[in-house]
Amino acid sequence: MLFEELVITIMKAINLERTISSPFHLIKGKKSGQTIQDVGYYRLHPYFAVMPNLEKRLYDEVVRNLFARQLLRDNDQVIDLADKALAHAMPASPLNGWKYRGNEAVFLNRLSLVVQTLSYTSQQTNRFDPVHNAEDLQSWVKHYLKKINFRDPASVARFKAEMLESLEAADAEERSKMVLMQRLTGLGWSGMTWEQIALAHDLHILDVQLAAVEALHAWLDVLERNGFPMLSPLLDHVIQRSVLTESTQRTEKLFEKGLSLNEIAAIRQLKTSTIEDHFVELAMNDPFFNFTPFMPPAMYEQIVTVSKKRNTKRLRDIKEELPDATYFQIRLALALREDQP
Repeated sequence: MLFEELVITIMKAINLERTISSPFHLIKGKKSGQTIQDVGYYRLHPYFAVMPNLEKRLYDEVVRNLFARQLLRDNDQVIDLADKALAHAMPASPLNGWKYRGNEAVFLNRLSLVVQTLSYTSQQTNRFDPVHNAEDLQSWVKHYLKKINFRDPASVARFKAEMLESLEAADAEERSKMVLMQRLTGLGWSGMTWEQIALAHDLHILDVQLAAVEALHAWLDVLERNGFPMLSPLLDHVIQRSVLTESTQRTEKLFEKGLSLNEIAAIRQLKTSTIEDHFVELAMNDPFFNFTPFMPPAMYEQIVTVSKKRNTKRLRDIKEELPDATYFQIRLALALREDQP
């Protein structure tokens, strides 16, 4: 998947509903209530936080190109895709952003430093400039290397064999895997910069960065499912075990103790609107979430009915027809899963 295709895929889901900047915030993994709820509303989990370091100027460049090619229509900053963009079939992708939320970079940094170390020490070269200088990362890698007995040639051979076998099994394009490998450094070769890789593949820098993330997500899936003993430890704290953000988890614990929304806001010293965001996130992920403390069932049914009738999730449009409903109640109702008991 090219970066432009990623942007169009997200825009197709939120067409006429959200602003031009919405895909940018989602791709970066912004933890605002709006972005988190859009992940749930529009089933955009695969694309959340896939490029946390995305620069706005590069994103804007892609958007300008969409306008120039008449794939986007000017509509007061609301996304308005042209018919040919809506009809364009997007390629399948192994992206799983909600699961990793940018932590694939932790795996890659560990892998890079381990590969570099094994490459040098296996050739009896113990002095080199590490590709990463962060103390916590170096400490983690040193502990890992001791654990696998990294000076034993058999351990090095097993590590290499696991890398080759697991990466080969990853369901990603060969070009994406190549991009990933071109970032690694070892004795006699230096990892390429994003600019160098983009030039080598005749692609935009955002395309090769996204390709690396796709390869990583596909690779991590293989490692998690198949349990490669040498590589699996590199997944430590990489995979998100909870579907909820950390702040929402803290709110959930207080809610389970019987505290109200306002009481939780006071205890946590957060704005009421922030706690409301947390409840929307809870409703989005918990099929047994009880919404009745916040609105009667009749109000919930009205909101859902209007949303379906007008084919929209725009809060303002629903509010116009249901003035008695608060914006929080509308957001909460839209977030509730359709299989809500």
